[in-house]
Amino acid sequence: MTTDVSKSHSAKELIDALATARARASVQLHLLSRDARDSWRELESKIDAIQVKLENDGDRLSASAAKKVRELTHSVKELLHQSGGIAELATPVAEVMRPAQTCRPGDSLNEAARLMWELDCGAVPVVNDAGRLVGIITDRDICMAAYTRGKSLPAFSVESAMATEVATAALTDPLETITRLMRQRRVRRVPVVDRGRLVGIVSLADIARHFESEDGVSAVLGLELARTLAAVSEPAHGVASAAAE
Repeated sequence: MTTDVSKSHSAKELIDALATARARASVQLHLLSRDARDSWRELESKIDAIQVKLENDGDRLSASAAKKVRELTHSVKELLHQSGGIAELATPVAEVMRPAQTCRPGDSLNEAARLMWELDCGAVPVVNDAGRLVGIITDRDICMAAYTRGKSLPAFSVESAMATEVATAALTDPLETITRLMRQRRVRRVPVVDRGRLVGIVSLADIARHFESEDGVSAVLGLELARTLAAVSEPAHGVASAAAE
């Protein structure tokens, strides 16, 4: 989470920025090393001092105070990043992924739609006879094919509508990498491959459910998941993306 602090912010906004940085650190404090905790205590004392100054100065807020807040919030962010970032997101995808139901390029769109209906999902990976990932088909792809081609679903093959450029993950990739990939590619689901063969799939919902079922979703992780959901839900602005759902 990035806290943007500029000279134009009010004292209250700067105090709120410090409170946000403090809250983020407190969530992860028990995960930090001894050296990192010592560094945090130094930062916290500086936060206390600048907060008092902000409360006292009010409208007489100086540019130097705003700069100090910016430096402190950045230092907190860097400390947490160097100490492992969001601890939960260091989990390898192999621990969260689930088996993937698949279809073949030669299957009809009707078969792909049946799978999505039965599995209650919006995307199905496409594999060849060797089990290698060759594409992904989404409910949006099926709808657009039916709408633009004017024929029933059994008339079209999965290969004719699937996306062949697919964002994928490796078994050892941390979930931080996966959520970043989801934001960049605006996808909710990422197939997991091992030497080209499909071994599973992970969705944004899978990540949220995994941590909810253990110790609950932390405040920091919740913000990360919300940020990812917001990014993948942005309109495509007219650009067709077969893997966007």
